[in-house]
Amino acid sequence: MRMLKINNLIVNYGHVNAVKGISFEIKKGEIVSILGANGAGKTSTLFGILKLVKSKRELFFNEEDISKENTQKLVKRGIILCPENRRIFPGLNVEENLKMGSFIRGDEKNNLEKVYNLFPILKDRKKQFAGSLSGGEQQMLAVGRALMSDPKILMLDEPSLGLAPIIVDEIFNVLIELKKEGISILLVEQNAIKALKISDRAYILETGKIVHSGNAKKMLQDEKIKKAYLGR
Repeated sequence: MRMLKINNLIVNYGHVNAVKGISFEIKKGEIVSILGANGAGKTSTLFGILKLVKSKRELFFNEEDISKENTQKLVKRGIILCPENRRIFPGLNVEENLKMGSFIRGDEKNNLEKVYNLFPILKDRKKQFAGSLSGGEQQMLAVGRALMSDPKILMLDEPSLGLAPIIVDEIFNVLIELKKEGISILLVEQNAIKALKISDRAYILETGKIVHSGNAKKMLQDEKIKKAYLGR
């Protein structure tokens, strides 16, 4: 079942055309990666979907046209973004940060339990100020806060950025568990090989355009794609 369909997404910043009319879709319980170099338009794509920046696109959620809905209405539907650089509230403790995630949507009590089961370290740190956490713990907190909103579609922007490999493995394992629960995941990631290993499909962006798309496992085996985009 198709959860989200994006047609002809355009994002401009003044005279700069960051995303140039791309179209793609995400099915239920599917992990889809958007890959590309810095400046390719990956973050702008996520922001454009949620109307966090000025954008033009057709947007369908469960086949319903929601193109005209604003950011708050899109979040209420369960289209949730875990942003780059985490954007946690350093002066609030871990549990207070998590509860902020259920402000618009989500069952606070049940979702707290779910997040603590996925990230036990957050339960141990629940009364600790978020600003005093390690980088990996802060990223877990950012993902956990997004999960507090009961996402139908979870969009993550560079969740592995600056983290040790063991922490990246832990976070990516959580994404695999979420997929098993039927949550659709749209993953923007610089670590292309790592992303492709857990993804069903992927789109590669170059200067705001999709230049390759297809089955993630086949992309890992494609020598031309590996050489051009995966650093192999």
